[in-house]
Amino acid sequence: MEDELQEQQLMPIPEESTNPLDQPETLKIEEQEEIIKVEEGVLTEEMVSEGLSHIGLDLTGQHHVLCHLSLPNLSLINIHLLCKYVHLVKLELQHNNIEDISCLNHIPHLIYLDVSHNEISNFFQFQPLRYLQVADFSHNQIPDIKDLAGFFCLRKLNLDHNCLSEVSNLVDCSMLTHLSLAYNKITKISNLGNLPLLDLCLRGNQLHCAEGLEKLQKIQVLDLSRNCITSISGIQNLHFLYLINLEKNQIMEIEDLKYVIDLQMLTNLNLLDNPVQKHHNYRLTVIFLHRSLSVLDNKKVTVEEKVSSINMFDPPMDIVGAKDHITNMVLQMAQPQVLYQSTMPTPNTPYPMLVLTGPEGCRKGDLVRRLCQEFSGHFGVGICHTTRPPYTGEKNGVDYHFVSEEEFQNLVLMGKFILTMQYGSHLFGLTRGAIEEVANHGVVCCLHMELEGIFSLKKSCFKPRYILLRPSAIEKFIIYMKNTNRYTKSQIDLAVQRVPLYSKTNEEHPGFFDNVIPSDNYDEAYQTLLEIVKVYMYVEEQMEEAPQEEAKEKVEEKVREEEEKPNEEEVEEEKSIVSDSSLRDFESVEEPATAPVESDSLPGSTVEASSAKDQADFSCQKTLIELASLRKREELAREAIFGKKPGLHSHLFKQHTQNVASAERDQDPGTHTRIRSSEVSHATSPLDVGTSLGGPVEPLDGTLLAQTTEMLKDCDMGPRPESDGHKNREVTKSTSSDTP
Repeated sequence: MEDELQEQQLMPIPEESTNPLDQPETLKIEEQEEIIKVEEGVLTEEMVSEGLSHIGLDLTGQHHVLCHLSLPNLSLINIHLLCKYVHLVKLELQHNNIEDISCLNHIPHLIYLDVSHNEISNFFQFQPLRYLQVADFSHNQIPDIKDLAGFFCLRKLNLDHNCLSEVSNLVDCSMLTHLSLAYNKITKISNLGNLPLLDLCLRGNQLHCAEGLEKLQKIQVLDLSRNCITSISGIQNLHFLYLINLEKNQIMEIEDLKYVIDLQMLTNLNLLDNPVQKHHNYRLTVIFLHRSLSVLDNKKVTVEEKVSSINMFDPPMDIVGAKDHITNMVLQMAQPQVLYQSTMPTPNTPYPMLVLTGPEGCRKGDLVRRLCQEFSGHFGVGICHTTRPPYTGEKNGVDYHFVSEEEFQNLVLMGKFILTMQYGSHLFGLTRGAIEEVANHGVVCCLHMELEGIFSLKKSCFKPRYILLRPSAIEKFIIYMKNTNRYTKSQIDLAVQRVPLYSKTNEEHPGFFDNVIPSDNYDEAYQTLLEIVKVYMYVEEQMEEAPQEEAKEKVEEKVREEEEKPNEEEVEEEKSIVSDSSLRDFESVEEPATAPVESDSLPGSTVEASSAKDQADFSCQKTLIELASLRKREELAREAIFGKKPGLHSHLFKQHTQNVASAERDQDPGTHTRIRSSEVSHATSPLDVGTSLGGPVEPLDGTLLAQTTEMLKDCDMGPRPESDGHKNREVTKSTSSDTP
């Protein structure tokens, strides 16, 4: 055993082979992997040569160089080789594993840099690149922003998907216009100073408000989506904004959008996935609040939506009037139909109405009442209903019918109103009964109302004359309203605000008002109103002719009395005729009856004699009542033939009827005579019937009077003997013989 141990110790130990080929196979594989790893993470010349492009000149301008380098998706870690390429202008290294970019110190003329999707944690750890304009550092691990004072030309900076908790050190970037800080951990907007930003993206942060943006006066695009914002206060003065993205925030009420209403340049607003979308008519409401929107919630705003929004929340007065008219007409049709006093016999003959309108406080109601008092025989006040309380001095049933809102709504449902309107917080309405009460007296209905009522009344069957009372001296108008102690400050402000509305309506709708009267001076306004009424209704002519008509009526009455007295000469002549006839009757008894005259010798004499006898017998059968009726019919016929001056109120629409008649005459020239007669009938309103019946009556023709007197005498004397027939026959014969 000992010998064996000694032999093993004496044996030489084999030396390790230094030849790589003699090393074990496992050792070779590990070394190759290490070499490959180094090659994969290190930038090589071969990689650079493949990524270079775009030939340009160097700084001296004498040599051409490749100035663009793009090395994406190469899993690079070490890029120190770039220190040799000092002429690069554009460098793209996105989607690598780069941590250190200090080699950029050797590329002073770099303009475009993209190192997104890397593992950079130290922001700009290199000397400032004074020519750098675009820098993309998104999808890295940058915790804060270092000083950028030396980056004078930086215009676009992208820091999305980093670890930023605040915005800082950007104040000196005087050229920065686009800044993106999406998907960071920013909780407050600050330290932006007076940056000339046009596009700011703060998407996906932890913001609760939009404060801190007040100084960004030039900003145009603002992205605040995917935050926790409940109020957008702070953007109301950013007047150049045209796009705001507020998707997936916590905006609850539509009132929270009041800060964007005055942004006139705003055309694109995104409120998707906000609680505010659950509101009724949300989309139309937002479109109405901001009428310049062209895109809402990534959906184009159509013209139909804009019109619908305006008609829903602030409809034009003509639309309101049309809806009001339709509502009242439908409710009226559901009630029993009756014939009204204000219904004219033909559609071309409107019931005469006079309507005064103007802003509250222009004293249109006082002018209406004064006009109706001085011309009570021709005008009557139409009293409207209202839900407002009476002012000082107003009486129920005289100025208005003051009712509660519940009573007013009941009248609406009963179809009593012709028009309804809302002014301020109160309702006003004109019932058909108010017009009928005036029409029962046969006079013109005179009304006063606000502009909304005019638009509704124009849709009805009535065709009034509209007169606008417009204050021209606003200060004097305000002083008057304050001195009356009737109106509150809010009512005065509302009335003053509506003065331009009346002027604008008069300008935009020519012919909407028949006359415009300045209402600054009450007495002058009333005198102007009187002149207008005189022109409409020929009142001045009636006032001048009134004394002449009275004198004429007295003369006609005297003539009528004289005609009713029996004339002495006629009585004596009648007596002589009676004595002669009785004498002939006595003689005819003794003499034989002569043979009747043959019709061949005197053609037609027998027929004419018998017809004259029948007419005499028929005339004797008329009673005094029938004669009075005949007299009245002749009187009406004479008025219809020779014409009679119509009443005052019928002239109010003389121009309207003439226009209608001229239109009909143009359509059918052959009906000229018929149209003239219709004009006469239209000129005299049914309201004039009482006046025409009670007016002066001209004396009847003397022939008719003599015939009537003779018939009365015959009725008193009883039936005549047969000799009368011979006398009548002789008279007829002599008359017929004279006929050629």
